[in-house]
Amino acid sequence: MSIPVAPADIAGQLEHFGTAAYIVTVRDDATPHIGHVTLRLEGEVLRCPASRSAVANVAQRPSVSVLWPPHEPGGYSMIVDAAAQTVDGTGGAELELRPTSGVLHRPAPAASDVAGAPDAACAADCAPLCSTHA
Repeated sequence: MSIPVAPADIAGQLEHFGTAAYIVTVRDDATPHIGHVTLRLEGEVLRCPASRSAVANVAQRPSVSVLWPPHEPGGYSMIVDAAAQTVDGTGGAELELRPTSGVLHRPAPAASDVAGAPDAACAADCAPLCSTHA
């Protein structure tokens, strides 16, 4: 599920999820590369230091995803898709991420846990990233 994310919504979500997250880029062989990053919000973009691998991957495939894991068992994860580019930062190369969509996500309860629920194998409990649902 992808829901457009307004820049103001990310600021509010960062207050809950914090600035530490995982960024997923794609290597030349089409496999994912995952790195732990510390993000900061600057206006409408997220910025973070960039590893050599992330710089190389983003140069060829600028679509990335950022994942904040849940704080508690059964809680929501936040997933934000973004268009990335490498920029010069004060401490070296940085990634500049422009969010394109996002979702708060957690697995749906098993069908056996919910009376009358349809097959839960394809279900999920998602919430849009907006200030009224956070």
